[in-house]
Amino acid sequence: MGKSGGVNYFIERGFAMYFLGNDTYSVDHKGRVFIPAKFRAVLTDEDDNKFFITKGFEVSLLLFPLSKWNNFIDKLKEKKYSQKTIRDAIRAFSYGAELLTMDSQGRVVLPKDLRDYAEIKEDVFFLGAIDKVELWSPEVFKEYSKDKGDTNELFSLLEL
Repeated sequence: MGKSGGVNYFIERGFAMYFLGNDTYSVDHKGRVFIPAKFRAVLTDEDDNKFFITKGFEVSLLLFPLSKWNNFIDKLKEKKYSQKTIRDAIRAFSYGAELLTMDSQGRVVLPKDLRDYAEIKEDVFFLGAIDKVELWSPEVFKEYSKDKGDTNELFSLLEL
């Protein structure tokens, strides 16, 4: 899906493709869920329809396309492993991380232990986060996002 001419057209012309927006999909009885088409479209040939998934922040999961995962790991390898807090952080991201391969219908199997961690039961809320995708229980995300403050304040924190 991401290998269609559409995405490569933008990449070849120097336009970056990002994971933006959100969507909600159901999890079937086998733990499979469709990756939203707008997120599949961001995949490159290098990704080979593969993702890494790991525990994220605030009871969410992080889904990285293969190429972005490799960049993430390269950044982790630059950290000083001799520091305990760095080791703890690396362990938190690497423990339970799994490689997922998208099937011909655009689905991946979400590992049960990660679904349990993120409290994902029947539905998954996908949230584009630039170079990765956050996966949430819709109920958990709704509760989390209740009091996140004024959008102007949040943008000012980014110093843009």
